[in-house]
Amino acid sequence: MQNLEKVQTEIQKVIGEDPTIREANRIIVTVEKKSIWKGGKEVVLLKGSVHSESDKAKVNAIARQHASGREVVDSITVLT
Repeated sequence: MQNLEKVQTEIQKVIGEDPTIREANRIIVTVEKKSIWKGGKEVVLLKGSVHSESDKAKVNAIARQHASGREVVDSITVLT
């Protein structure tokens, strides 16, 4: 299993390198344990802001593609 930091870095890198996502540097990716109990589920958390629903969808798709089966929790705000 990939460690949390490696998954986080990979997702952040792919989002940052996508030329179609405006201001990708506003997206913060973290990978955390959902609970402290033994065997706690790991989740990918997306925070920050984007300029369109399509950018938000792209970020989500990238995160899901590289999450290695982890749940993706989206807290991204679309700026209007």
